[in-house]
This record gives sequence, C-alpha cells and structure tokens, in this order.
Amino acid sequence: LPAVGAESPIQVRNPSALDLFMFSASAWLLHRIHYDAPFTTEHDGHPGLLIHGPLQGVYLVQTAESWLGDHARLATITYRHLAPAYLGDSLECGGTVAGADENGIDLELWARKPDGTVTTSGAARFARR
Repeated sequence: LPAVGAESPIQVRNPSALDLFMFSASAWLLHRIHYDAPFTTEHDGHPGLLIHGPLQGVYLVQTAESWLGDHARLATITYRHLAPAYLGDSLECGGTVAGADENGIDLELWARKPDGTVTTSGAARFARR
C-alpha cells in the first residue's frame, strides 16, 4: 500500500445530464435540482443542474479503490460538501495517505473544480486484504 503522504492519481469526472438523472432515480434522490433544468434555474435560481453530493461521494470512493486496487477494501468513509458543482463542471478527484498501520490505510479525499474550489472533502479508512 502507498506510504503516508503519497498522492493518488487524479481522476476527472464529467457527469452528463443523463448521469444525474440516473443517479437520482437509482438512489431515490428526487429533488428536481438534479434533473429538471427549468425548475432548477427558474424556481431555485441555480445556474444549472446540481451534481449530487452523494454522487461526488461515490467518485471519492471510486478514486481510492482504483488507486489501491485489490490490496485494500473500504471500511469507513465520511464526506462533507463544501461548494456546489453544476452540470458542465469538471471534477478532479484525488487523495492523500494520511496514516497507515498494519491493519490498513487512512486517506484524505477531495473533489475539486479545475479552479481549485473544493466541492467535497472526505476521509476514508481502507482495511488491508
């Protein structure tokens, strides 16, 4: 497993309107700001459809799992949304090893826009396999 301070490769995510709709449907996240553009812009005043916070959480897990491969499995994750991300925003996802011991590895994870705005930050524990 990577050493403390190691940084994961960045994964770039560009969800489409269909991705947002399908995630809404599959996760039963029915707020219209994720799939109904006229409602989102005219009623709620957003510049476009919002990328789900939980979808960004999935991106964080996928980034870590891709990096760690079969050497570790997700034990716990927490994440917090810090700024909105909208359809058309590119999200760069990555992380850093914050700690490690004989049982596993602790990661600090983040999703950010190319301008550096962090939209979601998180922490995960992966157990050694």
